[in-house]
Amino acid sequence: MSNPNFYNDFQSSFTFHGNYPAPPPFFSVPPPPRPMHTPPFAPPSDQDFIKSFERYIGKCNVENPKTDSISVVREKISNLVHTLDELKEKERILQENVDNFTDGEWDFHMKDIENKKANTRRMLHVINDQYIDNARKLLAKRASKRLRMKRMKLERSREKKERMQQLEETSRKIDENLKKIQDDIEKSKQEAEAKLHADSVLKEVMRKKTDAKKCLVKLDALLRLRRARLNTAKGRGETVAEHETVAFENNIEKLKQLWSKKLEIYDKEENDLRATLKDSSDVKSNVIETDEVLENLKQWREILFGDRLPQVNFKGDANKFVSIRCEWDKYVCTSGSALPLGWVVPNLQP
Repeated sequence: MSNPNFYNDFQSSFTFHGNYPAPPPFFSVPPPPRPMHTPPFAPPSDQDFIKSFERYIGKCNVENPKTDSISVVREKISNLVHTLDELKEKERILQENVDNFTDGEWDFHMKDIENKKANTRRMLHVINDQYIDNARKLLAKRASKRLRMKRMKLERSREKKERMQQLEETSRKIDENLKKIQDDIEKSKQEAEAKLHADSVLKEVMRKKTDAKKCLVKLDALLRLRRARLNTAKGRGETVAEHETVAFENNIEKLKQLWSKKLEIYDKEENDLRATLKDSSDVKSNVIETDEVLENLKQWREILFGDRLPQVNFKGDANKFVSIRCEWDKYVCTSGSALPLGWVVPNLQP
C-alpha cells in the first residue's frame, strides 16, 4: 500500500531547492537496486606481511676496513723489525754499562726504551692476525695476477709466433704457386716453341718428300720420253747407238734409286716427327687430365674436411685419417658405404 505523504518528507537542500514538481499521487516507485557484491577481503599472510615489512627496513652500509697495500704492509713490518732490533741494541748497551751510566743517562735510555715499546705495542695492535691474513690474500692475489699476466703474455707470444708461422707458410705457398705458375708458363712456351719447330721441320720434310716424288715422276717421264723418241727414230729409219740408250737408262735408274732412298729417309723423318707430336699431345692431355683429377680431389677434400688437412695426430696424412674415419663409421652404421659418384654437394652458402 503506497504512502501519499512519501514525497513530502524531503526538505530543501543545496541540490534540491523544491523547484521540481511533486510526483503525482499513487505513483509506483521502483525498488532500489541491489548493492554490488564485494568479495571478502583476504587478510595478508605472514609471508606477505614480512615481505612488506622488509621494505621499510633500512639497509646499513657496512664498509669493510680499508686494507693497506703490500708496500705499506712491508714498510710497517720493516719498521717493527727495526724497532725490535733497536730495543735489543739498547738492552745490550744497558747490560754492558750498568755500572757506568749515571742516573740521568739511565733515565734517558729507559725513556727511549719505553717510547719504542709503546710504539711496538701500537704496531702490534695494528698488525694482528686479520691484518696478516689480508696481507696474505693480497700477496696471493698479486701472485695470481702475475701468473695470469705471465700466462697471457705467453699466450700472446704463442699466438704471435703462430701468426708469424702462418704468414711464413702463406708466403711460402704463394712463392711456390708463383714458381709453379712461372714454370707452367715457361713449360707452355717451350712446348709451343717445340711444336712450332716440329711443325716447321715437318713441313720442310713434307716439302722435300714432295720434291723427291716429283723428281721420280720426272725421271719416269724422261725415260718414257727417251723411249718414245727412240721408237720415233727407229720408225724413220734412223740408227741409234745402243750404248747411249743403256747409259741413259742406267743414269736414270741410279737417279731413281738415289731419290727413292731420300724418299725413304723423308718418310722415316715424317713418321718420327708425327710420333713426337702425338706423344707431346698425349702427355699434354694426360697432364690436363691429372690436373683435373687433382683439382676434383682438392674440392672433395675441402668439402669433407675443410680448407686444412687434419693435423691432430696424422701429420697431414689424409689417407690415414680417412681410413681411421672409415673404421669409426663402421661402429655408427654397419651398412656404411662409399659416397656415390652423383652425390649432391650441400650448399655451403647460408
